[in-house]
Amino acid sequence: MIILLLATIVQRSVGLGRGVLFCRWLTPETLGQWEMAYSFLLLFAPLAVLGIPGSYGRYLEHYRQRGLLSTFLRRTSIWTFVCSSIAIGLLIFLAPQFANLVFGSTDSVTTIYAIAACLAAVILHHTLTSLLTALRLFRVVSVMNFAQSLLFAILTLTFLVWYPNVLSIVGGYGLACLAASVGAMVYIWPGCRSSSEPIENLPHADFWGRLLRFAFFVWVTNLLSHLFAVVDRTMILHFGGMSAEVALEQVGHYHSSRIIPLLVVSFADLLSGLIMPHLSHDWELGNHQAVAKKINLAVKLTGLGMQAVGICVLLFAPFMFGTILEGRYSDGLAVLPWTLAGCVISGIYVIAQCYLWCAEHPRLAAVPLAIGLGVNVILNLALVPIWGLYGAVIATTLSTILCLATLHVLNGRYGMAVDRGTWLISMLPISLGFGVIASTGCICIVLLLALTSDWVFLEEERQRLHLLITAGKDKLKSIAPNLAPINLGS
Repeated sequence: MIILLLATIVQRSVGLGRGVLFCRWLTPETLGQWEMAYSFLLLFAPLAVLGIPGSYGRYLEHYRQRGLLSTFLRRTSIWTFVCSSIAIGLLIFLAPQFANLVFGSTDSVTTIYAIAACLAAVILHHTLTSLLTALRLFRVVSVMNFAQSLLFAILTLTFLVWYPNVLSIVGGYGLACLAASVGAMVYIWPGCRSSSEPIENLPHADFWGRLLRFAFFVWVTNLLSHLFAVVDRTMILHFGGMSAEVALEQVGHYHSSRIIPLLVVSFADLLSGLIMPHLSHDWELGNHQAVAKKINLAVKLTGLGMQAVGICVLLFAPFMFGTILEGRYSDGLAVLPWTLAGCVISGIYVIAQCYLWCAEHPRLAAVPLAIGLGVNVILNLALVPIWGLYGAVIATTLSTILCLATLHVLNGRYGMAVDRGTWLISMLPISLGFGVIASTGCICIVLLLALTSDWVFLEEERQRLHLLITAGKDKLKSIAPNLAPINLGS
């Protein structure tokens, strides 16, 4: 786990450096175009395959234990290929309409064609990531993601030297996804070919009936979550009362405020993917309460960690925007505290929703997002015409808080004991929106409560943490004597 986290830190550092260079080299309008193109890819890629790869984390272990892994992979792979081909064809056929939707103008049809080509590579990359994560090949996932991030930076920055426009970024992103995916396929293909034949025949009706019911709600949840993620920028573009050029500039400023906060969300996504197969394994064994306790503890620990990171980001922000970004994104700096608060809450949400996935209630996982999306649209319609970018960020943050609160209520109703410590940590990131002093004071109070009472960590959680710390120390002690001494004279 430590090796994977370190690899992820390096990978995200590459992404951070790439994002900073984008902000320095590109105009806010071009940066806004890339933000809209990237958001559309993240929205359209999972929707195109109708949620099937999203079911790997829950059902791959189920079919592998029954000797049906090869059948499961073969059928889902064919489904993914057919659905992807239809989606890419639709994108090309309706390019002018999609250009107006994504960029607010039909002048960007060429960019839509580039996005269509990039979409195939993105779907392949996302599918392989889901598959390898479900197989618990986390090292391969880490290497693949690192290669994709590094190649994206190298290719895109090279292309931008000669062609400083959004096409260079889209092309570099697609090529990076394709290259990393091909490398991963070369690694896992021998194992897939040598997988044993199924020990029993699985009727299509039984297979697809169960899988599609789950995948449909995965699809709905993906739709709602990605719409939720992009609705504020879409509202700025189409309902802010600005021209397309000015609106894209505002989206570019918003992009600058999300460079570092999105690292928090990506970490939560990684952690959720890492623990989901283990939670699914415990659930299949009937240890439902163990799953609930692990999720509670994960929410508390990651919530505290992300809050501490958020405070550091606020302290670093003036230097980041004033010196590194050369003062070009003052609006991004202004909205950063609330952008950060929303991203930390989103990270907690990603981890907390694992319970409903394990309990096979994917339809319920869509409920908080549906409520949050509706409120987000209403708040954006009310605030964007008045406050512009600031109104969009406030609307999104408030809606995210509502999503998380609704999720906790649903988790509690269906068997997960959401204790007061989980609620407290979940609401703690709101303080980030009010600045460094408020957020630092709040986390100090929470840490004091954690050390002096059971308001944050229950007694059983304290014992579990003590055992984990003790085991970690013993592991380090056992490793240290085996390390070769350093010869300073060589």
